[in-house]
Amino acid sequence: MLVVLLDSYHLGDPLFIPQLARDVAARKAGAVFVHGSGEAGERVLESRGLVPEAVAGVWAVSTPEEAAEVERATRDLNRRIVHEMNEAGTPAVRVMAADRGLARRDADGTIRAGRTAWLATLAAQGGVAVVAALVAGDGSARVEADAAAVAVAIAEALGADGVALVGTGRVAALADATAPVPLADAQAAGALADAGLAARTVALSTVPVRLVSAASLRSQSPPDGPMLTA
Repeated sequence: MLVVLLDSYHLGDPLFIPQLARDVAARKAGAVFVHGSGEAGERVLESRGLVPEAVAGVWAVSTPEEAAEVERATRDLNRRIVHEMNEAGTPAVRVMAADRGLARRDADGTIRAGRTAWLATLAAQGGVAVVAALVAGDGSARVEADAAAVAVAIAEALGADGVALVGTGRVAALADATAPVPLADAQAAGALADAGLAARTVALSTVPVRLVSAASLRSQSPPDGPMLTA
């Protein structure tokens, strides 16, 4: 089971999503991709004259209207990723973390996985789920959650081998690492696209967090790359 956490750095690159779609199509196997609002959420808040601040991977909002704007931006990003994958020939489906009880946020803010059997079945049949990190809010609203927490919760519930993070082009410099690579060393090598996201994922996860190249997602085998440690 492949669970990939997509960061805002890559999702903000207009060339990344089309290439990702082609890589996933070449892989011809099921997978789960998780993402937050990224730069799309930042831009929509800036358009309201705000100076966005991210707290634990989530854009801080102070009104229901701002939360709705971030939700809309996240849904639009999710739609765009799935569209590109379908155009490339991958049977991808849109999923919100709140759908079918997939994930929930406890009163203390902890993200927990719920019913994941349907997601496992989808991936086993060769489908690709693109999960937006939107959990239940007040009423029918969906609010942004930390994509790292959502990806970890889903990976643990699915019994995945770990969570894959796409690194920069410099991840190749760490390819020969046989022991886990400390986050500080990966950052010093310039291999982390989003150091904060990587640190949160490692801190939250009880499954391995692996830094991989985008090209490795083409392989039907689990992407190869160094494990990250705190």
